Amino acid sequence: MGFVAGDNVRVGDRTVTVQESNGHAVKVDGRWLHSEEVEALPTMGSGPYHARFQQTMLRIKDPKVSIPFYVENFGMKLIHWIEFPQWKFTVYFLERCRDGQQVPTCTMEKTGIENERYLWTMSGSTLELTHNHGAEMDDNFKVWNGNTGKDADGPLHAEEPAARGFGHVAFNCDDVYEASALLEKKGVKFQKKPDEGRMKGLAFALDPDGYWIELVRRQKLGWSEYYNLSQTMLRVKDGPASVEFYTKHLGMTLLRQLDFPQWKFSLYFLASMTPTEVSECFPKDPENKHSCGLNPAAPNALTKVCWNQCLELTWNHGTEKDPNFKVHDGNAQPQGFGHIGFLVDDLEGACAKMEQDGVAFKKRPQDGNMRGIAFAYDPSGYWIELIDRTRGVTRR
Repeated sequence: MGFVAGDNVRVGDRTVTVQESNGHAVKVDGRWLHSEEVEALPTMGSGPYHARFQQTMLRIKDPKVSIPFYVENFGMKLIHWIEFPQWKFTVYFLERCRDGQQVPTCTMEKTGIENERYLWTMSGSTLELTHNHGAEMDDNFKVWNGNTGKDADGPLHAEEPAARGFGHVAFNCDDVYEASALLEKKGVKFQKKPDEGRMKGLAFALDPDGYWIELVRRQKLGWSEYYNLSQTMLRVKDGPASVEFYTKHLGMTLLRQLDFPQWKFSLYFLASMTPTEVSECFPKDPENKHSCGLNPAAPNALTKVCWNQCLELTWNHGTEKDPNFKVHDGNAQPQGFGHIGFLVDDLEGACAKMEQDGVAFKKRPQDGNMRGIAFAYDPSGYWIELIDRTRGVTRR
């Protein structure tokens, strides 16, 4: 196969990054090797730790309601679950797989080692639904959907939290109007229908816990999949600092930057994509030929032609200068969203280097009872789970 600069490959027992390529040979660690001497990695990753955006965690009331909702309405598939009886909670992982993709069979009653192996070596992205046992029987249990707070106006205004954080997840589809009508026919409720409000053509459905699900029109590419999981949106304190964190430490690629100086905010769309994946999207983009390479500030439709889930960062200008401003991370009260997570190689080495580079940690790999994972803080204080994809199949 062909490699391009920036691809992570395996040489012997080491994971290295391609520095240059001429189509027949690649340069790694300052020396040239024939392409046949280099092994393509079985998993996709980018950056210094071969990271891949793998999960968005949401707390839910009842898995018997939430899981069928995402399966039946958005074509997601339950790929694994892990129960922690000692802590009285279970986590369920759902992926919007490609049609025909082979995934080990999983039900709400039975999962197995092959499912866990798939989960920790996958290239796709999941919703991790966290169920605290007994919540389904608690009439007072309600999650925070991320969009109510003291910084919100109108019906979304609330005394807590002081500033909102997580906003929504999103699915891309060919026709938002058609998708909205189909969902409404199935009884799905909406926060916003396509023709409501100032922003026409996009919609926000509501899941059983009240989380917002944005429906976004993608470029028609002939995909058989009606939806693809396309976004997790987080409000951030400092846009440029957040982009630097995710690109430098977690190897994400900034696909698109939208600045709205008249309304004093910016949007950043980042994705876990290898250089090859990015370049393969260029010919599909109807808005930009990318003849000079990727320029995130230039108009493009990359978020509408790639399968990968993007991290959408929303930055309100000026919050970076306010010492009292802090987004709500979702883990203090009120709770809902919990974290996003990345698979990495060599977790301990990655965390040691990140800490050396000034990244703060909530949990290092050796801390606590759960090995094989760590939690870093991003510049806004969000929890970023880091999971070792190379340490076998058991994290408990």
